[in-house]
Amino acid sequence: MNPEVRKAAVAGMFYPDSPEELARTVTTATPPAAEKVRALACMVPHAGYIFSGEVAGAVFARLQLPECFVILCPNHTGQGQPLAIMSRGKWETPL
Repeated sequence: MNPEVRKAAVAGMFYPDSPEELARTVTTATPPAAEKVRALACMVPHAGYIFSGEVAGAVFARLQLPECFVILCPNHTGQGQPLAIMSRGKWETPL
């Protein structure tokens, strides 16, 4: 595996690890929105998809999504620095 590509640690636990099942889950959770809005920021829950996927999907369905995202998230483990930036590389998802 390329060291610049980091695997998602919770695929198969918090969301499906099968590309087909994940695509179905995301499609179901993001209903077509009548009108999309432009936003500078948004906040969505990030628990397992069975718990919060429909809420996150409803938010994302309403947004005009940009090409580039800045994603902020908490340090759930308490290990390492309290704040960090991934300065290079990319994340791999089942999709």
